[in-house]
Amino acid sequence: MNFEGNQNRYINSKHLGVQVVKGYLHTGKTSAALHRTINLKNNYCLYNSDKIAFIATNNNNKMLVQSFYEATVKKNKPSSITLFSLIEKDIEFFSLDELIDLYFELYVENNGTKFKDITESDKLLILREVLEANEQSINKIRTIKNSSIYFILDEIQWIKASMLSKEEYAEVNRRGRGKAVRKNSSAREVLYSLNVQYQSRMKELSFVDKYDKTKYAKSMVENDNTKYIHILLDNCENLTRGELNFVKALYYKKDYSSFTYLINTIESSERYAWLKNGIKLSYMNDFDTFKNYRFSCSSVKKLDDYSLERFTYVNLKHKSEHAFMIDGASTSNEIIIDYNDKQEVIKEEELVEVPMYSDIAAGEPIPMNGEQESNFYIPYNWIRGKKDNFILHVKGDSMKNANINDGDFVVIRRQQSADHNDIVAAEIEGSATLKRLNLKDKIPYLMPENPKYQPISLENRDASILGVAIGVIKQV
Repeated sequence: MNFEGNQNRYINSKHLGVQVVKGYLHTGKTSAALHRTINLKNNYCLYNSDKIAFIATNNNNKMLVQSFYEATVKKNKPSSITLFSLIEKDIEFFSLDELIDLYFELYVENNGTKFKDITESDKLLILREVLEANEQSINKIRTIKNSSIYFILDEIQWIKASMLSKEEYAEVNRRGRGKAVRKNSSAREVLYSLNVQYQSRMKELSFVDKYDKTKYAKSMVENDNTKYIHILLDNCENLTRGELNFVKALYYKKDYSSFTYLINTIESSERYAWLKNGIKLSYMNDFDTFKNYRFSCSSVKKLDDYSLERFTYVNLKHKSEHAFMIDGASTSNEIIIDYNDKQEVIKEEELVEVPMYSDIAAGEPIPMNGEQESNFYIPYNWIRGKKDNFILHVKGDSMKNANINDGDFVVIRRQQSADHNDIVAAEIEGSATLKRLNLKDKIPYLMPENPKYQPISLENRDASILGVAIGVIKQV
């Protein structure tokens, strides 16, 4: 493989400690990091107990990265031999999900505790209890008094996802969190108190969410002897602060150890991702200095179709599906449609540029964020029009029986009215949700497509239709 400039400097660098590799998608960050592992293995693993971990965000990414390593890096490793390269060891590949699950299960086993996964309905029930118990103090704080329960729940979940202490929350930059709450204010103090009471009540009822699992997993890692002298963490832009802290707990800091953050300089679609909205890596506050590398272009040759991202577009009206691919290494806005193993390239002039926004809840409504994050290109004839369409990232599983799942992207036609049984994006008192509209009865309802969620009555509610869902984009 051919590397240039900063890619080579990073691969062969003698700098250890913390390293941050940033760049746009497909600029060779992951490929360079995998090649750097050979340098680390040959020169900076001094003992048999010294281990290297490459951590991907999910199992699909782990398998892709590991296959790439086996097919290219390991086959083409340098022929030079050092004293340390004679020590037989290899890179360990993990997904973050599997590591958290593993250590959470160990926590459960060690503590003899049985937990139940909390539902969205349970979250709201618990929070309503907490709010009723704190009505007097809430009424004194206009910011909280005038906030919906969904805003308060969202704030609590962000605090949990970020593993923020009371002191940290008082000072933290909340940019991009919707409603402004001043630093070191009474409002922050009350919100943090509500968070503590909410978490305490969850624990009493033996409920856990994904953020609790990360917290308990981290506590197990801190008391475990399995540590890694070198850690390379991919796609950090999508991780919560809690997840970043969990991985750092796996790190064994020595004079010759290293920790590499690989960061795509794009706006993450993950709602509670830490490295967004101006929050800096230095806020992690346990690393003194770090070395930055910025990759601006990729000169890395593709291995078959490693750079191809695969998607399926589902037309909700006609129930038809179209498989397509995007070549992330290409500088052109074009897509590749797969027709029975025959591929056709659709050029930019035949595509519609559709703006993408952040989350819409397929669960309980969540606060709206009106900022455009990026654009997506779709063939004109799939959506029958160039104007008044937009895309929202789905968060939650309340529409799963309509084939709209957590993590999908739903294409919305912007309109202020809808027919009975349409799937609509609706705004309710400042929060957005995706549901099926029921107009059969005197009172209109927003209906979930998952029996664990309750219908939402629109009677006497400040609600409006943002648009009607016409399609779903699923990443394969």
